[in-house]
Amino acid sequence: MTRLRLLVLLALTALVLPLSAVSAGVDKGLSRPPAALTPRHKAIWMSEWVACWRPPTMQQLARELKMTKLKIFTPQQAARTLSLRAMRFLYEDPVELVTARDGCRNGILWRFYHDA
Repeated sequence: MTRLRLLVLLALTALVLPLSAVSAGVDKGLSRPPAALTPRHKAIWMSEWVACWRPPTMQQLARELKMTKLKIFTPQQAARTLSLRAMRFLYEDPVELVTARDGCRNGILWRFYHDA
């Protein structure tokens, strides 16, 4: 039962965070994991945030991921695409995978908007 609750919580978080970002303007990434996550999922979120924050530019991260012919229109689309590619083989548990992708996407966006 707790696994089902966690799945529902993560699904709601995945839906609510983008909606709140759209209503507030441009999604510029978060520097901290959502409070609703468990300590284990917060650790996953932060570790992937740091890993995806590390490359100096999105282009450098795309080169590291062997994505040379990437056509993207917004930083948000690029961050989502790069996080999907970066996390695709790292986690077997789908809940952990969603958490990792969200952390990576936020790390990319944080680097793009805040560390320029």
